[in-house]
Amino acid sequence: MNAEIMRIEDIEKSDYVIERAAEVISAGGVVVYPTDTSYGLGCDPRNRESLERLIAVKRRDRRLGFPLLFADESQCEIYHDFHDLERVITRIFWPGALTIIVEARPDVLPHITAGRKTIAIRVPDHVIPRGIAKIIGGPIVGTSANHSGGPSPFSLPVALEQLGDEVDLYIDGGPSSAHQNSTIIGVEGPETESAPLNIKIYREGALPISQIEEDLKVDSDAMRFWSARIIDADM
Repeated sequence: MNAEIMRIEDIEKSDYVIERAAEVISAGGVVVYPTDTSYGLGCDPRNRESLERLIAVKRRDRRLGFPLLFADESQCEIYHDFHDLERVITRIFWPGALTIIVEARPDVLPHITAGRKTIAIRVPDHVIPRGIAKIIGGPIVGTSANHSGGPSPFSLPVALEQLGDEVDLYIDGGPSSAHQNSTIIGVEGPETESAPLNIKIYREGALPISQIEEDLKVDSDAMRFWSARIIDADM
């Protein structure tokens, strides 16, 4: 196999692995890396050629777009202007297994948004993707490391079997502690500026909806901005 494979023996001493991954991604490469959910398939989304290559590896419809993983919330602000409820949600659940659908800033590159007004963003609870994003100074693509329609990879061999030599670097962090992908939500805008907001569920995953409700209902800031309604995206 020609793809490079790096194994993490001690997650607390993974600086070299992070630096190598950032080097590969900065050079236009595609990397498979561990996260707090499934293994991710990543590149620098700002590099259009890299993104197109990742799309080909993933076998994914270009129009569907891709989630972005960030080092921290402040890095996300280049891509989205957070409002009050979103900041409460990120304070409670980030870093973590919660992806948020948000409105992209007007200056976000169109090949990143895939012609949409929204993007999916997350700060994961794992040092590898956060560390890579910090070094390259921007997000990395955070789609699961499989072919579209294939099994989600919660261990590296599942990704290797599907993607093989189409990837430049694999980072083996062992089996994931999770068995589901991230939960995906959005915040539904009010009819008036003063109205409380609804939370819309696009996918329930590793973070249970019941936990989201429970944690928000005991947060005084959340109750100021949230309608206390969690609705299904199909409604």
